[in-house]
Amino acid sequence: MTDKTATAKDSASILIIRDGDVHPVYGSLQILMVKRHKNIKFAGGAYVFPGGKLDPADKALEESDQKASLENISAEFRGLRYAALREVFEETGLVIGTIKGQPIGEEIRKTLDAQYRPDFLAGKITLAEFLDQSGVVLDMSDCLPFAHWITPKVYPIRFDTRFFLCVASEGQIPSPDGHEITEVEWMHPMTLVEESDGVLMFPTMMNLKKLGQAKTVAEALKLLSEREIITVTPEVITGDKVRFRKIPETAGYEDVDQSRTRAAIDIKKG
Repeated sequence: MTDKTATAKDSASILIIRDGDVHPVYGSLQILMVKRHKNIKFAGGAYVFPGGKLDPADKALEESDQKASLENISAEFRGLRYAALREVFEETGLVIGTIKGQPIGEEIRKTLDAQYRPDFLAGKITLAEFLDQSGVVLDMSDCLPFAHWITPKVYPIRFDTRFFLCVASEGQIPSPDGHEITEVEWMHPMTLVEESDGVLMFPTMMNLKKLGQAKTVAEALKLLSEREIITVTPEVITGDKVRFRKIPETAGYEDVDQSRTRAAIDIKKG
């Protein structure tokens, strides 16, 4: 019998965080969320973290540019940080990096956005060309592994997603690309979890809950440093009227009401 299981595609997502307005319960920790266009086949209309599929050229470039930093990251996360930060620029216009060793403020970000982002979205420029022409240096030391999820085998479209955590560059203002992404918004993680109604996929909700255990950026970074990352491949348990996604207790995620999450694509379409 031929195995029809879809291959999980390498992808990267990034949780960009900052300290913003103080919530009376959840503190100052905020995360940047993007809303996908409703007509996109995969997760259309959902709130997600910036990210996308791995471009092999990005992986090769990262491994060439960041030889020293490769020693400080596990093998499963190597070569995906450049892809994550490229997607951040394409989807939100934010530039997580420096120029000549100096932080990139809003004025420089706007210039980079106007000059390079349209070409990225049109597929006219590579990440290597952007870095060479702009002088931007992507600093991997602040792009930290956060989680690793693999789509269950029962789904027709599968991703092997590495999630990273990154502190936002101060002063930069995000904006949607207007095509794949229609909205960008800073939110308190647990506020989004509580108010969501079919706009979050299961991995997104679970990682928001894990992030929401912290109330400040400093606390989020501290908690991350104390945790072991366990790869999660949810087990889909189906019944007559219910479908439940079970994950390992050792992964450190709390229980969550799954009734308000959504699937990217119905299993029956496989």
